[in-house]
Amino acid sequence: MKNTPFHKLPPRAIKVWQMGSAVGNLFFFGIPAVYAAVFGTGSFHFWIVLTSSVVIFGFWIFTVAFLPFLSWKNWRYAVDSDEIDLKRGVLIKSRTLIPLSRVQHVDTRQGPLLRWYSLATVTISTAATTHEIPALDVVIADRVRDQISKYARLAEEDV
Repeated sequence: MKNTPFHKLPPRAIKVWQMGSAVGNLFFFGIPAVYAAVFGTGSFHFWIVLTSSVVIFGFWIFTVAFLPFLSWKNWRYAVDSDEIDLKRGVLIKSRTLIPLSRVQHVDTRQGPLLRWYSLATVTISTAATTHEIPALDVVIADRVRDQISKYARLAEEDV
């Protein structure tokens, strides 16, 4: 079996993912609120609203405090002259090898949170799908994008 990819994402990625999860998962708190608005807060419904609120709050804390760290801990990538190797996953581990001869184009992009933390995502497009290396330092993301582009041109010339 091939060696595990060795490049890690910067630790600032954890903060970006925490903020994204904190805001993105807030809509779950609307579930007990809507339930209370529809069914009222009688004694039986009060316990349903309270229980669901506690469960949702626990889920929210997990997705904000622990899941981004676990994701960061398991993310690895490597780029060489033949392929791009991506390893990720918390419960379900995924390993993707992208042959450079299949790369059509490569981009970097930044949203407001990534820009705030001087991070960027490298997007690799093939004919079948799009792959990402998330939350790299801006300088490293530019280097990785240029390196993939150079290797893809060389792989195309060899074909």
